[in-house]
Amino acid sequence: MSRNRILVFLIPPLVWLAWYCLPDTPPWWALREHWRITLTMALGSFIGGATSEAGGAVAFPVFTKVLAIPPAHAKLFSLATQSIGMGSGFLTILLLRIRVEWRAVAWVVLGSVPMLAVGLSLSNLLPSSAVRILFTVVQCSFALALLWHNLDTARDRHLHLPRFGALEKGILLAFGMLGGLVSGLLGSGLEIIVFSVLVLLFRLCEKAATPTVIVMMVLTSWSGFAMIAAAGQFVPPVSEYWLAAVPIVVVGAPLGVYVCSRMSRLLVVGTLIVLILAELVSSLILIPLSREIAAGSAALFLLFSCLYYLMYRSHRYR
Repeated sequence: MSRNRILVFLIPPLVWLAWYCLPDTPPWWALREHWRITLTMALGSFIGGATSEAGGAVAFPVFTKVLAIPPAHAKLFSLATQSIGMGSGFLTILLLRIRVEWRAVAWVVLGSVPMLAVGLSLSNLLPSSAVRILFTVVQCSFALALLWHNLDTARDRHLHLPRFGALEKGILLAFGMLGGLVSGLLGSGLEIIVFSVLVLLFRLCEKAATPTVIVMMVLTSWSGFAMIAAAGQFVPPVSEYWLAAVPIVVVGAPLGVYVCSRMSRLLVVGTLIVLILAELVSSLILIPLSREIAAGSAALFLLFSCLYYLMYRSHRYR
């Protein structure tokens, strides 16, 4: 076994040691009191490492629909926990030398971090049901994009960005800003918006795009975690949920990265679409919507879908 693979296995024990030693008392109580959080994040962290969706993509709907946790807390938890879980996945990507399109990372993160702060500020002004259905809208339009992309088996799929001039930098910066705004509202979202741009417009292979968006999301989550802490928002119950999740996400995310690197492309896509269908059905059943929010959600879904379809039809990067 290579030295780097051995170092990957050392990541969880080091995080567990810090989790045990740094608080005033060992936080076993957090696992007992919030075991449902731990259980949720066992799946969420694995999905966050194995697919282009962050762990918050599982945490947010389960927290808000099943555990009745306010969306504001779910959003803060998602950003804080992704800092650890996807951070471990990030180290795994570096140590295993998994391919990352670093030029895209730089321009997306340049746009996402400032707009993340804007999204965090705006989220408190929106009704809870609007925030929850916004998450579903973003997810469903992404599923549609994936479906279009994979129905075309003869479509070109590049291992690197085919061009990288001023136009491409501007596109990545703009969608990084949009993704940062959505992540500030929901705790995640940057990863699937940018993933859609990479695979639909730039025709990047999913197995190259997935680790790339994981790196983007972890850098954005670290920034978000710092903003939350600086604003004094990392307090109970969010900090207690975080303590309950840390021991499991530090294992789940790297395991997901490792499994993804050995999964077929179609299996990665199929996993994502099944998860999003479950999200759509649960939203339609559980979220009460006013006429205005329903109409706004439909309009936003059409907007995202049209945008993704235009990317899909573009031949600029064949």
